[in-house]
Amino acid sequence: INASIWQQISTNNTRSDPDREPPFFFQKPPDSIVVCSPQHPSSTSSTSIPYPPKTSSLHYEGELIVAISKDGFQIPVHNAMDHIYGYSIGCDLTRRDLQSD
Repeated sequence: INASIWQQISTNNTRSDPDREPPFFFQKPPDSIVVCSPQHPSSTSSTSIPYPPKTSSLHYEGELIVAISKDGFQIPVHNAMDHIYGYSIGCDLTRRDLQSD
């Protein structure tokens, strides 16, 4: 779930559409992951992300990734870390000029 998407919708006039429902869930598909870790067997020191076709406005931002290990509901604060598998960092890439399509 992406909390920053709400800020982007409310502050970016090009994306505001009063007839459109706001998104309630946001995810990246598994094939969007590019492993850039030297410890991972499929990665090399020269791993790169090719510039995607049909776009002229590729935006990026660094993100903290939190991997959830189990579900829960109304979890007490003192038990919250029991639901965290681990952390990582990521680089989110968005094709802004194609985003509304």
